[in-house]
Amino acid sequence: MKKLLIACVLLCLLCVPAMADETLEGKTYTIMDADGKVLTHFCGAPDVGDEYIAGDNGHYRIVAVDHTTLQAQTESLGAYVLPDVSWLKENAQPVTAQRRAVAMYCTHSDESYTPTDGKSSDEQRGGIYDVAEAYKKALEDEGMTVYYSDETHHPHDAGAYRRSRATAVRLVEQGVDAVMDIHRDGIEDPESYEGKIDGEEMTRVRLLVGRSNQNAAANKAFAAQIKAVADEMYPGLIKDIYIGKGTYNQDILPQAVLLEFGTYTNNKEDVLASTGHMARVMNKTLYGGVSGAAPVQKQETENDGSWTGVVWLAVGVIAVIAVYAFVSSGSGKGAMQQMKNTFRELGGSVTGKKKE
Repeated sequence: MKKLLIACVLLCLLCVPAMADETLEGKTYTIMDADGKVLTHFCGAPDVGDEYIAGDNGHYRIVAVDHTTLQAQTESLGAYVLPDVSWLKENAQPVTAQRRAVAMYCTHSDESYTPTDGKSSDEQRGGIYDVAEAYKKALEDEGMTVYYSDETHHPHDAGAYRRSRATAVRLVEQGVDAVMDIHRDGIEDPESYEGKIDGEEMTRVRLLVGRSNQNAAANKAFAAQIKAVADEMYPGLIKDIYIGKGTYNQDILPQAVLLEFGTYTNNKEDVLASTGHMARVMNKTLYGGVSGAAPVQKQETENDGSWTGVVWLAVGVIAVIAVYAFVSSGSGKGAMQQMKNTFRELGGSVTGKKKE
């Protein structure tokens, strides 16, 4: 038993992912194209392989990151083709016969807006909740049921997403079509989010997607659908889309997205002005008014994720058996023989055959 425990500990150490360098959290990086032109800024450490879809739909992939100069270089992937939303021009009314429900919460509960709240971070209750509640009301005005949690997940550290995961899971269990994590950005320049939609001053919205989970393709497709609808309804409302290394708890549901409503140097009143527009975009994105179905497909991604989980479980079991066999026998040859015996016994247990 002692040897088996040692084997399990060794396996767990091998499987634990490397922790992000917390000294780089909160730093603002400049993301540039191949010619050195600034594309955008990103709060936090970008990673090689991250993707960026600009407001004009230019598509880029990060190929190098310099943590000393806080700069990231990209390669161009051409123009990103957004989904066809020509059906919006038909002015169809949203379908009311079906249940329309979404979920939303705030992982970084401290996030606030300095010009309005007096500080960028409030460990009691950040100004981000004012934005979330305004957005919730706007969604409800569109006829949606909103499962909203104002639970806090302090502090704003590497464990915040782990703590907010329980909240997200509980909300999704209500049976929702989408889940949204409401944030504000941490870059300093307020102009990067400032905009004017329909002649009204308001901040724009960045969509953030994680690429490290089994729903990554569906999450990205959902964000692209949101941008396509917004570009048609309110050009400029969606600032851009960033596809980062993390998961952001988006493995919970294919139609999950993180919304950055402005940055901490924006006036919160301008941020609140964008929530109604964003709610109308989300309503059209999810329910469209055309036969009631959202265009985003999710069945294939969910099945792929299920099989991925089974495969990794099998790999983990085999690894435990292999390490235990080696620790027990003390040699490679002995380990191979012990593994054969173990699998023979397991096979007999599954088929109901007794060991001879």
